[in-house]
Amino acid sequence: MRTRREGRLVRATLDRPPVNALDMASYRWLGETCAAMRPDECLLIDAAGHVFSAGHDRGEDATAGGLTVGAAALTAVLRCPAPVVAAAQGPAIGAGALLLAAADIPLIAADAWLKLPELDVGVTVGHAILSRLLPPAMASRALLTSEQIPAAGLDAVLVRPPDELARAAEDAARTLLAKPSDLVSLARRSWGERERAAAAYESEVADFQARRR
Repeated sequence: MRTRREGRLVRATLDRPPVNALDMASYRWLGETCAAMRPDECLLIDAAGHVFSAGHDRGEDATAGGLTVGAAALTAVLRCPAPVVAAAQGPAIGAGALLLAAADIPLIAADAWLKLPELDVGVTVGHAILSRLLPPAMASRALLTSEQIPAAGLDAVLVRPPDELARAAEDAARTLLAKPSDLVSLARRSWGERERAAAAYESEVADFQARRR
């Protein structure tokens, strides 16, 4: 996992071959990166290789400690003091799709896709965050069926040609940085949408863990 500062732009790159699976260390890195951001900065999350993220590392338990740490990382993105841009250059699966959905400005390559195999691996959470990227009914279907969702099925404003994605993400970040940071910060707080999504997701996780005991 790599973090690079370019002035007020902070680039956080998932670089965990072969598929950027998220383990405990990755989640903690993500949470710590978000916590260290200032309101006048912008966080750009991207990834190396051909897969944005295959989601939770199957080598770690997704239903106990892994879920708790992963949920904390995703809510940290939603509560990041700085605006967040995410660029998925390839498949975004499970927690990878939720990470994309947690961004203020999510962008995805036209040849990429999403998949939410949560029920297949024994968890039921994610609807509150996924509904930021998909209409609620489509989010429900994606989680219940684990169907693959092509980028073409998303809002066209989020989709970019593969060779234009990196530039589009950086342009989006630079556009945010050009705005008055106090107004960007006020808007993100006063709308309340991100906090509602974070709280709803935490409620999903808590309810799932309570019912599994």
